[in-house]
Amino acid sequence: MKTLNKNYAAIILAGGHSSRMNYPKPWLKKGESTFLGKIIAVFKQFGIHEIIVVINEKFTSKEWKNELFDIVQNCKIIKNPHPERGRLYSLQLGLKVTTTDNLFIHNVDNPFIEERVLKLLQDHHAKTGVSIPSFKGKGGHPVIITQAINEELKNNYQNYKTLKEVFSNFPEKYIEVNTNSILKNINTPQELEEMDYELA
Repeated sequence: MKTLNKNYAAIILAGGHSSRMNYPKPWLKKGESTFLGKIIAVFKQFGIHEIIVVINEKFTSKEWKNELFDIVQNCKIIKNPHPERGRLYSLQLGLKVTTTDNLFIHNVDNPFIEERVLKLLQDHHAKTGVSIPSFKGKGGHPVIITQAINEELKNNYQNYKTLKEVFSNFPEKYIEVNTNSILKNINTPQELEEMDYELA
């Protein structure tokens, strides 16, 4: 495992309804790994010391005990009892349990996360505001947020509708990466069927 400064943590957002997929996105599989398991494994391999998963409470029921068992030793699980309140609500639940200054934020519907992207973000991220990976002019995930955004979301998340709206009030730094994996996400059964990436 790589050594990473302990001022970094990761929050994985998996608190939605997965309504378009009609199946819990965290537990979708391609290959041997679930989406959530794959993402956690990449962050852990990269050396992130604290991995927080905010997950829809319904997806932690006994029906999913085997999937939970596979990940629980590698992360901290925060159950979201109100997925209808949206992504910003999920994010502030995760922010409440960490005091880390620099935070990777990633969505569970993108299992294509790569260590080389994490390394570029770590090496070049801004000291204030948000750092966003970019491919051919389009921003993607994961992002790194710093303390000021962290505090704004913890205290005032209800004043915003989207994470993009929050970011617009802070310095934004785009970091060009040589992979379109940062733009991909899987939201529907058709997209899952078309996915050409094997999660190992």
